[in-house]
Amino acid sequence: MMMAKRTVAHTVLVSATLALVACGSFGDSRSDFNGRIYAGAGALISKVEPETEGETVFSVDETQSAGGSLLLGYDFMPRVSIEGHYSTLGEATFNPSGSIGYDVAGISALIYGLNGEEDRARREGFSVYGRIGGGAMQNQGDGVPFERVNDYHLLAGLGLEYGLSNGLGVRLEGVSHDLDAMYGQASLIYRFGDNERRRRPAPLPQPPAPEPVVEPDPEPTSTLIITDATPLDTDADGIIDTLDQCNDTPVGTPVSSTGCSYFDGVIEGIVFDSGSAVLTADSLIKLQEVVDVLRRYPDTRIAIGAHTDNEGDGESNLLLSKRRAISVTRYLVEQGIDGARLTPRAYGESQPIQSNETAAGRSANRRVEFNLL
Repeated sequence: MMMAKRTVAHTVLVSATLALVACGSFGDSRSDFNGRIYAGAGALISKVEPETEGETVFSVDETQSAGGSLLLGYDFMPRVSIEGHYSTLGEATFNPSGSIGYDVAGISALIYGLNGEEDRARREGFSVYGRIGGGAMQNQGDGVPFERVNDYHLLAGLGLEYGLSNGLGVRLEGVSHDLDAMYGQASLIYRFGDNERRRRPAPLPQPPAPEPVVEPDPEPTSTLIITDATPLDTDADGIIDTLDQCNDTPVGTPVSSTGCSYFDGVIEGIVFDSGSAVLTADSLIKLQEVVDVLRRYPDTRIAIGAHTDNEGDGESNLLLSKRRAISVTRYLVEQGIDGARLTPRAYGESQPIQSNETAAGRSANRRVEFNLL
């Protein structure tokens, strides 16, 4: 009896087809991408069909079996991962007796597609991937004479993956090591490290606290004289009425230089890198002003609302605005602001303030709003 590949051309054809489909995918390159190591395990159902040649009393009885696999990989590029795996595929049984077991190992390139650039780079949400690589096969015979032909071969596969933001992922996949070794499997994987956190720029260093200024005691006076020249501050917010554009703000409300509430909508200048939740360096400087106001008013609680334009699908935009609201909140907490005073909120594209039909309108709709609670 001989175990042999029925045809290498089948595997070559499948692999070449996947390679051609993936050729357009390698142009997706990001300078801020950081790869992550991942590991996983899965259960599989296999179809193993050894060939019988020459004069023999043996015939294949059962070709379907079950087994398991282990994998270890690295996200090499936004669309590409490199992965090694080892799988035991079960065994084929023969009439009148005997069996042959299958073990395979291989290293592959996985090419991802069909989801947005940001989610694809972090391996979040649904994505389809193709697998192409090389492998080796070992067999164990029990009561059946056999010969292994072409131990090393090409392998190919196609799969569906769903990843969560915490690093966990689920896969469904079909893989062909050869016409006599094919299987479908379900796997659970975990990616180590927080890619978003590692790509976020380090916060700016805190400026040294100014030296306290000691004011001399005022000269005692016996009479307080109020004249028409004394500036009025009706709402006692520290801004005189002649400069105060909102002279009815409640006592204790943080105000801007115009006397209006500081936390009353959009604070200009807080933006992110395109399609991500990474704050720009200028935005961190602007957020330092927010930190200073919150320190001066320790009882103030605010909501941080992130909005996007309508570019892309609604679900991706909602997830992006969630990450942006959390990114701003995290920075304020890192600067010493109590997280209990901050409530991040995500609105996605649901609340535009201008038309998304123009570039200027879309730019205005990509905003972060701060409101008192």
